[in-house]
Amino acid sequence: MNATVSVRDSYRYATKIAKGASSNFYRSFWLLPRRKRSAMHALYAFARITDDLGDCSARPDTRRQWLNWWRKTTELALQQDHSTGSIPMPEEPPIDGAPTTFQPRLRHHASHLLPALADTAQRFSIPSQHLLEIIDGVLADQQKTRFDTFEQLEHYCYLVASAVGLCCLSIWEFKEPLPKSAAIDCGVAFQLTNILRDIREDAGRGRIYLPRQHWERHGLCEDDLLDIRGDDRLRCLVIEESERAAKLFQSGWEVWDHIHPDGQAMFSMMWRTYRRLLSRIEEDPGSVANRRVRLSTSDRFELMAHHFVPPLFKRLPVPPWNQIATESQGE
Repeated sequence: MNATVSVRDSYRYATKIAKGASSNFYRSFWLLPRRKRSAMHALYAFARITDDLGDCSARPDTRRQWLNWWRKTTELALQQDHSTGSIPMPEEPPIDGAPTTFQPRLRHHASHLLPALADTAQRFSIPSQHLLEIIDGVLADQQKTRFDTFEQLEHYCYLVASAVGLCCLSIWEFKEPLPKSAAIDCGVAFQLTNILRDIREDAGRGRIYLPRQHWERHGLCEDDLLDIRGDDRLRCLVIEESERAAKLFQSGWEVWDHIHPDGQAMFSMMWRTYRRLLSRIEEDPGSVANRRVRLSTSDRFELMAHHFVPPLFKRLPVPPWNQIATESQGE
């Protein structure tokens, strides 16, 4: 790793990436005190670079090689081993005969971001396993586009979402014993909501994330989910998966009482944002076949106001509610 990049400059680099990603959650970082906010920038930038690596235009085998290199390099950085330059980088084949620039960009990311990530992991006692599992999730996405059982899907959701959530909990800080199963359920709920929202988009990429054991039960086949149409079978499937996600959300809220008070607002904002999105899907289960369900501007404004204005935040109801699907309309 380039020793000339200081930890301070590395944090500035992470903040630049987080700020430039145009994510709604970048704003939620401002709910945290400075040191935790900087740590979230490092974690977010790491996850963002990893996701971008998995989605880049390189060939699938090249993407897998880059991800394996990124994993080894990250592992060494987390061990405070600064010899990452000794890890040979895979060659990057030209695209359409023209040279590409991803190889130097990836090395630049490694030298400029990983000092901040390693410092964050050390300061907040983030297990290296969870950070490496984030990369494992993107690697899994390169290799598997179908899931036969919910258990297989659940493991995938753990890698791409729950592992990130466990890292966040370390940064926010918590009191023991942490209900880890509830924390994992929360990440699975978030990712299952993403999957329901993105059914149409994923079908266009040839991907089916919902488990075969569930959609076959509703008389659906692969062609129905790839050439997606909003019939009653799909609607029933979405209802079933939404009910499953709602239970996972309720379980996930159990971590609330264990989070340090200065991290509770960010957790609440993330939880309520995804739960509100699931509520929008529940209101019209067939809509996912026609469009990507999104929160309205008024939804986003209301969520921001309720978390950035302390008196409003203190008045928020504490989940779970008996009629959780209707909470978003009455908040």
